[in-house]
Amino acid sequence: MSQILSEKEKQSIEELRSRLSDELKEVPSYSDDYSLLRWLIGWDYNIEAIVPKLKYLLTTLSALKLHEADFSSIDKVNHYVTDISKAARYCPGGIAGYDKEGNVVMVQPMGRSDPKTLLSTCRLSEMLKIGISESEGVMSLIRANEERLNQKLGTVIICDLEGFSLDLLWMPGMKFYMLLLQTLQAMYPDIIKKIYVIRAPQAIHTAYNMVYHVLSKENRDKVEFLSANWQEKLQEVISPDQLFEYWGGTHQAATPFGNIRMGGKVPTELRYDANLSPLDCTSEQLSTLSVPARFSKTVVVKVDLSGSRLQWFFRVSSGDVNFSIVHSSGKVMQPVFLLNTEFVPEWGEVTCELPGEYTLTFDNSHGKLWSKEIKYRVQVLVPDVS
Repeated sequence: MSQILSEKEKQSIEELRSRLSDELKEVPSYSDDYSLLRWLIGWDYNIEAIVPKLKYLLTTLSALKLHEADFSSIDKVNHYVTDISKAARYCPGGIAGYDKEGNVVMVQPMGRSDPKTLLSTCRLSEMLKIGISESEGVMSLIRANEERLNQKLGTVIICDLEGFSLDLLWMPGMKFYMLLLQTLQAMYPDIIKKIYVIRAPQAIHTAYNMVYHVLSKENRDKVEFLSANWQEKLQEVISPDQLFEYWGGTHQAATPFGNIRMGGKVPTELRYDANLSPLDCTSEQLSTLSVPARFSKTVVVKVDLSGSRLQWFFRVSSGDVNFSIVHSSGKVMQPVFLLNTEFVPEWGEVTCELPGEYTLTFDNSHGKLWSKEIKYRVQVLVPDVS
């Protein structure tokens, strides 16, 4: 049944379109009614709060070039995510299919996650990109079904805790998962229809109490812990052919869990080793920047030739900083991410299509007492014109 918008909804949607017209030209997929309605509902029609948050999402998608990605099928989304990093397959998750109403069904076998080896392998920016890319792929699939069915849809999440161990309560890992959850909730409001938790052990209460305070109120109300008859409950809302065998379905694949990333320990050969990384730097190669609490510091780099590559590498002495790169025109090249380098340093590269100044910002405004010492290197590699 098609969904009819109220006058209030129509007027608020048009106001968002007007105030974010430039950003929506860059990422036009978000200009449809249901995409904007989702933000209005998620943030209680508070336009002043929505505009900067939605602007952040749109500039992030543009900087990561996710608005150019082909997310036209479940397989294409899953393949895009696993191609981001060799370690991506050890980040539990994936898209299984659709429920009976047309909502996208995601499966997250979090019980098999191994945060210690994962955080010893991936940059935090890399794992944030994995989470954002998958969420954006899900949004693309939701939009396609919304256009076909003419009604607002979302996603159903199956959180599988089989294999849960106390290793999952390791504090650095919990901090990252809560950061990822907060980031995705802010970027993708009103997207979750239901969260089914299956095969949960008794010890889950400790972990859930930590996560509960990070979940938005609307998402807390959508969490349901299923008992031993979870397969029957799932099949009340999801047809068996939309679930892989491992979750009681009939969807045939090469493995019982299909294309769902099952987590597990990251092999030693994939973990970060400074001695083997061509990007790592000695102390002599690094500059030092001290960023006081409640302040930010910048490094400005001038690029003369279009097509040059701007590379960066840094470590934070302790804690985390917000890092971003913006061109002098205002174009965001690297979105603001809250990063720490306790286990793996941060590095990256962007191609500079525009000559001009590029400002790298290390922001410690959220810090209350402690300065952050940044050891960094920035270099510009000019294109080979021979």
